[in-house]
Amino acid sequence: MDNRIVELASHELDLHPEARFDDIYKLFYQGTFGPKHIMEDQAVALRFLAEEIDCDEFDQVLWQDVSYMENFFRINLIIVKNRQVLIDDLFRALVASSRMGATISHDEWKEEWYRIDRVLRDALPEEIFTPESSMVVKEAVESEKLVHHSASYKRSYHPHYRVISREWFEKLIGTTY
Repeated sequence: MDNRIVELASHELDLHPEARFDDIYKLFYQGTFGPKHIMEDQAVALRFLAEEIDCDEFDQVLWQDVSYMENFFRINLIIVKNRQVLIDDLFRALVASSRMGATISHDEWKEEWYRIDRVLRDALPEEIFTPESSMVVKEAVESEKLVHHSASYKRSYHPHYRVISREWFEKLIGTTY
């Protein structure tokens, strides 16, 4: 599992060199729990999805495997804006994927995260562990709060995506990615 931790984080930094520790935390969280958090209120989730598709700037990365404890992909909403995938199909994928995330307790996640943290601190460049991002992650882990992408990540990459299961990714995008 340590190899997967380093591989996943290193790939994120290859794709998004401005990522900080809180962005890496978000990646592992999404790769474990999928879109559960965003789908708690489906009406709100659909409204936010429609609003976000109307954005003018999107990341260059069309999709990204973020699988950690479960098999999930980030799918860039530019694909929906360009009508390569219909919003209704993506929303159906989100609903189904929100039922597929890991079912571990908060204490189990904390334990797993602190193991991930130790591996990352030995493997990644020191500059991603800013005091601000480290504090954001610590607060998130302790209080079960979600994190948003760092300001540098948002400014550099305009992350407008949703997380869906590998199964739904393959249905929507195909298996030849």
